[in-house]
Amino acid sequence: MSDAAAPIELAPKRWSRASRALHGVRVGARSVHLGLTLAVVVGVFVQVYLIGAYVFGAGQGALDAHKTAGWTVHGFEMLVFVAAVVARLPWVDLVLSLLLAVFGTVQVSLASEHRWIGGLHPLLALFVVGLAAALVQRAVRRRRATRLLVRS
Repeated sequence: MSDAAAPIELAPKRWSRASRALHGVRVGARSVHLGLTLAVVVGVFVQVYLIGAYVFGAGQGALDAHKTAGWTVHGFEMLVFVAAVVARLPWVDLVLSLLLAVFGTVQVSLASEHRWIGGLHPLLALFVVGLAAALVQRAVRRRRATRLLVRS
């Protein structure tokens, strides 16, 4: 053993430029994840309104808008999972984000099925909005906890 004492590290190591950039990307991806999940929740409500308008006689334009909004929301669902991976969110959020993408894909694919099978299309929309709302809630809690840690 050496008589020389090891130096005591009083301050944390400085982050390299690359690790700072990667941290910034992850923080940005968390914000994107929250924004996209909010967009999914709002988008599902917009779709319910549009299909309701079509059913009550608003015409083909309402159905076309419903389909367009549906494909847009489906794209958001896919991007939610990508953002969760980039942000390195906790495994629960990764699994919920993956389930959102899977349920969204199944839900969209059922839209043009037989009448009885197609009836699952609006039912799965409830699962989609529930998953997205749960992800929003978890993201908001995580954000608040981070702010409390930074302040203290």
